[in-house]
Amino acid sequence: MPSKEEGQNARVLSVHARISLLLVTTLAAFALIFAVVQRSQSTQMDLLLQDQVAERQRVLERILELRASTASVHADDYTRWDEFVAYIRHPDPAWGKLYLTENIGTFGLDCAWVLDPQFRLIFTANPKEDPALQHLPVPLPDLAMALHERPIRHLYAETPKGVLELWTSPIQPSNDFVRKTLSNGYYIIGRLWTAARVASLSALLEGSVTLGGPEAWPVGAAGSAQTGHIRIVEPLGNLYGRPVALLAYEGEYRVAPEVHAALRRSLIVMLSAGVVAFLLVGVAITRWVARPLGTIADSLRTQNPSLLYRTIGRRDEFGALARLVRDFFAQRQSLISAREAAEAADRAKEQFLASVSHELRTPMHGILSYARFGIKDGETSERAELTDYFKQIDECGTSLLSLLNDLLDASKFEAGKMKLEFQPTPLGDVVQHGVDELATLFQEHRLQVELRIDHDLPPVVLDRQRVLQVLRNLLSNASKYTPDGGSVLVRVASGKGGARVSVEDSGRGIPSDELELVFDKFAQASNTNKGSGGTGLGLALCREIVEGHGGTIWAENRVPNGTRMVFELPFEGPTDNALAEEPEAA
Repeated sequence: MPSKEEGQNARVLSVHARISLLLVTTLAAFALIFAVVQRSQSTQMDLLLQDQVAERQRVLERILELRASTASVHADDYTRWDEFVAYIRHPDPAWGKLYLTENIGTFGLDCAWVLDPQFRLIFTANPKEDPALQHLPVPLPDLAMALHERPIRHLYAETPKGVLELWTSPIQPSNDFVRKTLSNGYYIIGRLWTAARVASLSALLEGSVTLGGPEAWPVGAAGSAQTGHIRIVEPLGNLYGRPVALLAYEGEYRVAPEVHAALRRSLIVMLSAGVVAFLLVGVAITRWVARPLGTIADSLRTQNPSLLYRTIGRRDEFGALARLVRDFFAQRQSLISAREAAEAADRAKEQFLASVSHELRTPMHGILSYARFGIKDGETSERAELTDYFKQIDECGTSLLSLLNDLLDASKFEAGKMKLEFQPTPLGDVVQHGVDELATLFQEHRLQVELRIDHDLPPVVLDRQRVLQVLRNLLSNASKYTPDGGSVLVRVASGKGGARVSVEDSGRGIPSDELELVFDKFAQASNTNKGSGGTGLGLALCREIVEGHGGTIWAENRVPNGTRMVFELPFEGPTDNALAEEPEAA
């Protein structure tokens, strides 16, 4: 029978064993729980990485589409010319040189070919006279068979100079909008994938873009959550659908490896804390581990970085992890913003093309209609009726010329080729002239126009014709968006930055969040009636002209209603002396 002392020793050993077992069990459970949390975070990071890979693949494909849109629009536009149809029937080398060889470079193209309806090559446009681009890189019989089945194609071909991107389109009369008639021939254009072009893609993306052979990499998109490395490989298919080359994008998702490293450091810290102080395990788990990791997990799961506002301020691994997750959201938002910007640019381009097509078509239809009336009734109609026809033709032609001038001015300002002729000029006289020009327009709408001019203003160094152009735009808009019987107030006075001109109307006004937007190219206020016309170029041109004078222009809403368009010009002209110099005599 054991003694009393032996029983006490047995009970003491049993307590130590239980404490050790409890400590080991707690630490093991803690380690298991933390491992599960880490695995969950890793799984979420894998999912986020997959989203990142898909997002970058969409951005890459969208950029490639936008890069190809210029050539696609060029092919579709050129093949709808009646002159092109006439050229196919009676080839004229001079026409081909002028409209093809000398023009395709404007659209970023390197070569072009023209085939007749029997698929015979009748013209080659090779502006750089590159021997490698002189001949079609696709066998003509195969191309003829393919175009016979589907004349509009986008493909790639191999050349001695590298990969050549090709677009094909049938040549048909301009009135054949749906391309139902038999093709009069075929237009094929090509753009060479040079090293510079590939490098420009790299500059647009967060990573590098490489062009390689058809067997260089496996096709598809993949990423590693451990290293954060992303690779996206897109095949460039030939006429038969087989890849002639591969376009590979490689980038780094820096958040992934940093998050994994932070998680590993967190595990070591928490296990060490558990060994040192068992009694603080529960508190430490709740306060220092479970809570911050739960916050980060909730933030990742709900995609809400505002949940991290307390964790970010911590000066430990969890604070670093929270900041890394916050940075991840910022980078992700940047990619989303880039995609939205690309989509917005595409929508603006489509809206611009639609608006320009409509605006060009309307006066052109008017010219053709009244010309036909004149031809039909020329021998029987009275002189007054024929005169009315000619007036209508003149008005339509003037409208068409005004639109084309706006487009040309926008193009010149964009290219930096617009020259301004500066002379000291009384600004009040210029404004008075602009108001007098539009007096008839104001009378038609029964608008009361009041002009207030401060005649003590010194002369302003300006380009008279361009400032008149600004005034015509502002006054025309005021008459267009002011109801009949309304009022327009024009003021010329001294402002903070020079001479100030304001045009105030009593129309519907502009939404307050769009006061800056209306000065963008191809943009119009959302409350603008669709029937009021315009392509959104007028105010954009006004801004270009005013800023070319070293001035500023802005829009304000009046109380209770109406819009105030204001611009200021410095009295001495632009600060850049080169701009202020008078143009040399021709």
